[in-house]
Amino acid sequence: MQIERFRESPTGRLVPITVEEAGHEVNHFAFVPSPLPSDLHLGPKTWGAAIDAAHHLGRLDALAKELLPNPMLVARPTIRREAVSTSALEGTFAPAADVLSSELDADIPRSHAVTEVLNFIHATEQGIARMKVLPISTRLACELQETLISGTPSEDWQTGKVRQTQVLIGPYKGCSVLEATYIPPPPGDELSNGMSDWEKWIHNETDLHPVIRVAAAHYQFEALHPFTDGNGRIGRLIAILQLMDYGLLSEPLINLSPYFEAQSDRYRHLLREVSTVGAFDAWITYFCNALSAQAMDAESRIRALLAWREDALATLRARGMKGVALAVTEKLIEFPSLTVKHVSDTHNVSVQAANHAVGRLTEAGILEEVTGRSYNRVFQAPAVLDILFRPAPTPTR
Repeated sequence: MQIERFRESPTGRLVPITVEEAGHEVNHFAFVPSPLPSDLHLGPKTWGAAIDAAHHLGRLDALAKELLPNPMLVARPTIRREAVSTSALEGTFAPAADVLSSELDADIPRSHAVTEVLNFIHATEQGIARMKVLPISTRLACELQETLISGTPSEDWQTGKVRQTQVLIGPYKGCSVLEATYIPPPPGDELSNGMSDWEKWIHNETDLHPVIRVAAAHYQFEALHPFTDGNGRIGRLIAILQLMDYGLLSEPLINLSPYFEAQSDRYRHLLREVSTVGAFDAWITYFCNALSAQAMDAESRIRALLAWREDALATLRARGMKGVALAVTEKLIEFPSLTVKHVSDTHNVSVQAANHAVGRLTEAGILEEVTGRSYNRVFQAPAVLDILFRPAPTPTR
């Protein structure tokens, strides 16, 4: 960590720490961010970016409500895309097709990467449900982190708790204190007070634009780094939950992580610049641009999914298909992976009828079998997967 850059920070202070490395005590410093101010003095460009972001979010939300009987039809696959991307941003890579297959078939062997991505899906669904009875808070963050880390190599006695040990952020896991690029607050009062202030700030009355509040709160969470693992993923999830809590989205309809993943160095650099030189304008403008870009991207994907479904149904009807085959196709934009048993259970038909429908959809090119097995087969809709998971245009802002 470049101590001199942090020493004059207008947004926090350095505190001495002692860490043990290779049996020796090493004295160094950690950065403690100051509580977020009730008012941020931001330039007109930043405010303009916030207004643009809110406009694009509102347009996306209205579009989903207008075109879909239930916006969760596209929220569910959006959650899965976010799970894949937010994990990749932290160095955990799992193909989307593997994740979807594992959701359907618990007997498929799961890599640690797939487990972590599935855990993020569960944490997102848990967060949406828990917000009905529990505000965004340290307690909620701890619950989500426990779900995220459960059953992974990172699970330990601190899982689901604000950390009680010092962590280091650096070029690789297990780096030394001198190699660390950022050292967050030490455990104890510095960290617990910081989390308490973060929680209060989220819910305090303020004249700040809600989009700006989400951006600032995300910085603060990342700077505090309250957990031994999963901070980035939980921080980005909480940002989505905040957008819903502040009324900017009714469902989790956007993916933030693909934007950040495409330029991860810039994402981390701008976060760090808030800590070193107080560059809130640059960070918040960037965050707002991410929201705008991802809202427009989500709108494009929704329209593409609905167009695909309309074309697919028209093609199938022209082939004389009806009943289960059409019902299955209707739901593919929500979850483009299935098994014969899944079709049988979901549509309340016999296994024989389900197998016949899946076979006809495979012949029509709507589905393809992805396991190569003759039993417990998994089928996916490649065209839907392409719409959902194809990379967005490279960010330019």
